[in-house]
Amino acid sequence: MTSLFTSCSGGLKLQPLLSKVLIMPYSEFGTESLASPLLGAGGAGAQVVVHYGLPQTFLSAKYPGPQYRFVAVAPAIKHLNRTVTQVPHDAANAELRARLIATRSRLMNYYNTRRVAFNSVPPFVGRSFMVRQAMMPPLGTTR
Repeated sequence: MTSLFTSCSGGLKLQPLLSKVLIMPYSEFGTESLASPLLGAGGAGAQVVVHYGLPQTFLSAKYPGPQYRFVAVAPAIKHLNRTVTQVPHDAANAELRARLIATRSRLMNYYNTRRVAFNSVPPFVGRSFMVRQAMMPPLGTTR
């Protein structure tokens, strides 16, 4: 019976969710005028490292250089929610709106992966009887 368990777990790879990041091009957050309030100006060719709240020192050491911009996932989603509502609903901006919505959906999936894992732990493990849903609430979207 032991060989059955070892053969089943051979392909299992455990990865810490906190240290996972998304690396995206600056252009995924829209034009520079739309993205600069969140990511700063001069982002042509820059890469955006989206994370769950890792320390700036860790991120700067792992991703050195001026070509990286760092942003936590929750502020990025909130910024994209605001930006999507600001972009006009016309044919000229249809491709930009579609790209912003796709980026927001990708970030929502990234956020919810962590949120579901965090909230699925029983409340008596780690943080006593705190309400986990209040600690990491769902983020709404605008459609």
